[in-house]
Amino acid sequence: MATFEQLIKDSWKLVEKEHAATYVDEVFIGGLVSTMLESGHALFDVSSTGDNHNMMFENLGNQDRVIIQIRHESNALAEAKTLGHRMQFTCGYGMRAKTIGKLISSSWRESLSGALDDIGSIMYDVQGNYLFASMPLYIKADDYVDMDTLTPDFEKMAGDISAITEKLKEFVEVNGGHDHGTF
Repeated sequence: MATFEQLIKDSWKLVEKEHAATYVDEVFIGGLVSTMLESGHALFDVSSTGDNHNMMFENLGNQDRVIIQIRHESNALAEAKTLGHRMQFTCGYGMRAKTIGKLISSSWRESLSGALDDIGSIMYDVQGNYLFASMPLYIKADDYVDMDTLTPDFEKMAGDISAITEKLKEFVEVNGGHDHGTF
């Protein structure tokens, strides 16, 4: 038979797990920001509405930019336990545009989106003098955060962000961005 003290401890463990499920995205974002800073990027802009988080980083060496948008889809413990901590994750890579004339042309947009087949789509955007390619993904924060200790896996984050940005960089370079630097 359980003691009163044990019932209280067990109750608090459940409350802590329930609470932790609501801020896993913040732990993920903290790990992501640390990873980007470690790779030579500066946090250029950040905004959040609670569930939607937007960040822009600038490479201090070449002024290329990385935009990351995150929406945490599973805040409830029961949902997170069954389906994982799902997130909409969009990563974009931007370079200063070489020529504005090429950016106005729409034919280059279709030329590279086809390279992804059925995997996803590349979205292009022009912000100021920057040409961006971005890729929307659906990920699980559980793959990047140890759910028992709430510790980010910095190495996995760095590897996956690098893989995404390297591919997006190729798309931008072909479509009018300058050619220098990597993640």
